[in-house]
Amino acid sequence: WLSEGISVHEERQVDPSWGEQLTPKYREMILGGELTPISRLSAAFLMPKTPLHLQFAYYEASLVVEFLIERYGPGAIRAVLNDLRDGEFINTSLARHTAPMETLESEFATFARTKAEGLAPGLAWDRPEFSRDAGVNFESLMETWAAEHPTNFWALDFTAESRVERKEWEAAKEPLQTLAERFPQQTGGQSALARLARVHRALGETNAEVEVLTRVVQREAAAPEACLRLMELAAAAQNWPEVVRVADRYLAVNPLSPGPYRLLGEALQRSGTPERAIGVYETVLELEPPDPGRIHDQLAQLYLPIDRATARKHTVPALEEAPRNREALRRLLQLTPPPAGDTVPEIPNPR
Repeated sequence: WLSEGISVHEERQVDPSWGEQLTPKYREMILGGELTPISRLSAAFLMPKTPLHLQFAYYEASLVVEFLIERYGPGAIRAVLNDLRDGEFINTSLARHTAPMETLESEFATFARTKAEGLAPGLAWDRPEFSRDAGVNFESLMETWAAEHPTNFWALDFTAESRVERKEWEAAKEPLQTLAERFPQQTGGQSALARLARVHRALGETNAEVEVLTRVVQREAAAPEACLRLMELAAAAQNWPEVVRVADRYLAVNPLSPGPYRLLGEALQRSGTPERAIGVYETVLELEPPDPGRIHDQLAQLYLPIDRATARKHTVPALEEAPRNREALRRLLQLTPPPAGDTVPEIPNPR
């Protein structure tokens, strides 16, 4: 657990958007007594009750590392790592370099609870006394309860989601904007900012959508839908530097997705960076796209001024996929010298 905790903690130190963050569910788990004692934290990785508990184990481990550094200094962590290298048990080493395990666990539990209680202090976090077990009356009960608790996270979240589901786009803005203002660090596809971007898109408010998507991408390392949409909008506006910026951020997290490579290749090609565009399109081919002929055609165009042999090599498979591509036919004829005495046939332009 210490290794994983250090990894997630260091991610947050480099860029707060990278590592696991405190979420409303994690808040409830901490305050609900679901912290695993430090002495048994490895078991949280080896025998988690659910996938969520496994993910929570990564966050808790990083929180333990943060606590140890704040309370005992980075030297204590280094001393423990040296002991582990020499075969010492982690619990014995922690007690030697920090405090007795019982004291350490008590101090950490207080540290974690303080963190949880400090999440989005501008919002109330109490749950309604009823649940979905209330049956058909749940929606109406929740609407009444939400109206009586205008600054409650669960009330605002319910109101926003209900209005989005009913496609009441304009009305959905208010609760989402309140959530985004009071809980700006929320992440994920159901964050207030992510849903607000969808609302702006539905209303055709492109400038507002771009502004919100930019905030999402800045706050989240892995925001694939937001990144792809932001790239599409930037490409439509021919803002090629923005396409390159967002694509680079996306591909740093998920380098095996062909979609961003396509947009990145186009942006590099149009912004006068053909050398890098060639590398990007060759990567797309390695990912086995459904339309390789189009990628071969792009590569043939890029290679034509600098490497005629390679341009021809890509033109042939481009024509195999699209034999009526007249530009590719002209290029092939241009790249294939006719036998002595023959002339290159003219290919008429389509009317």
